[in-house]
Amino acid sequence: MTNVLVTGASSGIGKSTALMLAEHGMTVYAGVRKAEDGDELTEAAVGILKPVRLDVTSGADIERTLKTIADDGGLGALVNTEGVYIGGPLELMRDEDIDATFQVNVLGLLRLTRACLPMLRESGGRIVNISSISGLVALPGVSVYAGSKHAVEAITDSLRVELSPFGITVIAVEPGSIQTEIWRKGAERDDARQSELNKVRDLYKPLVSLLEKLNEDPRGIPPERVAEVVRKALTEDSPDNRYIVGTDAKSLSFLRWLPDSLRDGAIRRKVWKS
Repeated sequence: MTNVLVTGASSGIGKSTALMLAEHGMTVYAGVRKAEDGDELTEAAVGILKPVRLDVTSGADIERTLKTIADDGGLGALVNTEGVYIGGPLELMRDEDIDATFQVNVLGLLRLTRACLPMLRESGGRIVNISSISGLVALPGVSVYAGSKHAVEAITDSLRVELSPFGITVIAVEPGSIQTEIWRKGAERDDARQSELNKVRDLYKPLVSLLEKLNEDPRGIPPERVAEVVRKALTEDSPDNRYIVGTDAKSLSFLRWLPDSLRDGAIRRKVWKS
């Protein structure tokens, strides 16, 4: 495996993954939205890293990027890290919030993956989808985001079997809370909308307050921890089907096995204090 395409490499998990894979000898095509992000990656990289302008919702960007990779010898792996997080109770979400989440997290991932399949079939390559613990356990206040990540889980499960006859391995990585800019961006978005939503926000005050605390102090693991798991998923002879990353993610994953009444009751008491 030589050539690897990493989406969402401007920041967070994508940036850390692109830099780590390049450092470990892979030729990385790092998908970025802005030229300056590509320049920053190039300066920081140890190894071969080639920025490509890639918006996964743009068919033209996808076509241009894959032509570049094909001309350079083909594709050995695709790492889908690009994602949008817009949290909040559903009643506070705008149409554009919902659309943007699914356009990037689901539809963009599907379209790019589909376009990569001929080269991945030729190389017997791997696909790593960055999901989330929200793709396994959907908590209140993140219905839109969790819905998109549940879709990523379904896509991964389906393609894992669908593509197996061609030697393509499909893997999900499911982090918990990460120390990235996604939380700050979420806080800024929420602050900008407070005046128009004050009355409705008051109805959801306990839940909104909890989400605001997460925005202010997300804690979580550094994105490099996730990048290391991605590297492992790409290089191990027999990788796992899924990797849950982070103590909080592993703890939350146990909620999947509780009866709905117990699960919902535990979460309700945490959020609504009753």
